[in-house]
Amino acid sequence: MRKPIRTAVTGTCALILPLALAACSVDDSSVGAASDSSRKPKPGASAAIALASPDAALQAKVPKQYAGKEVVMGISEYAPYVTFGSGGDITGLVPDLDKQLSSMLGLKITERKTTFDATIPGIKSGRIDLSAPVGDFVERQTEVDLTDFAQSNVTVMVNSQKSFLPKAGSDLCGRKVGVEKGAGTQNVIAALTERCEKDGKSAVQDQVFNDLPSAALALQSSRIDAVAAPSASNTAASETSGGRFKTVEIKDMLDLPAATAIYGIVSKKDSGLAPVLAEALQKLYDNGTYNKLFDKWDLPLSTVEKEKITVNGSRQSQSG
Repeated sequence: MRKPIRTAVTGTCALILPLALAACSVDDSSVGAASDSSRKPKPGASAAIALASPDAALQAKVPKQYAGKEVVMGISEYAPYVTFGSGGDITGLVPDLDKQLSSMLGLKITERKTTFDATIPGIKSGRIDLSAPVGDFVERQTEVDLTDFAQSNVTVMVNSQKSFLPKAGSDLCGRKVGVEKGAGTQNVIAALTERCEKDGKSAVQDQVFNDLPSAALALQSSRIDAVAAPSASNTAASETSGGRFKTVEIKDMLDLPAATAIYGIVSKKDSGLAPVLAEALQKLYDNGTYNKLFDKWDLPLSTVEKEKITVNGSRQSQSG
């Protein structure tokens, strides 16, 4: 499952709702959310984290097709990993990581907006060179390389102005649940539907949206009953909703396919860039920058151990 945020306007109220499933299915985090301009760092966390020094040894390992050239990072909104501000600024954990990697590897990483479902086709065609965060599933490993750097779990967000508050996966049977197109969360809901029907209950009515902010808008207007997305995006949306939304983690859904995931940075298959990114991230881990960045964006539960920062390290399938 992967997991984005956008601005919803209702009357005089503007909401930025982060919801992104763009790659995986979930996100194990406690997040704040965006304001009208951008997602803010965790209160009290230092916004000024020193850039890593250029690393000559790593720069020598960068594949020739990337060395000294512009490297395009395709991103979709998924707070707090990526947030698009109303003034055009882009903030979040991923842009901060881009700055660190650019400095270490001598690359000019340029962020370009894209939709999550266009990520892997864009990598394969060469339209973009990187994208993050994307869930690392074995099916994806046959098409692209993923440099693992974070982890995630699926959650359910509901409209707190309504009486519906699911406590078990079966409570979603027969309900309209929003998911992001192309995200692993679609697999989560498909598996939940099978469970519902096996128990003689109505199927989950999955409602597919191009992005999670659109799903949040549908939830706000009561066109759907819930949004299934990673905890980072759902929690961020809830915390900035002024009490309109509530996010819950449903324990008996976590064993469904794609309900938990490792997040990676996607790069072209066998291009040689993925292992260089892994080594750079490991060095950021060693010098403390990795954890400082995750803490800055209030994602301490999404970190992984150093040994899990690797290429195509997940053995998880989207289908089971």
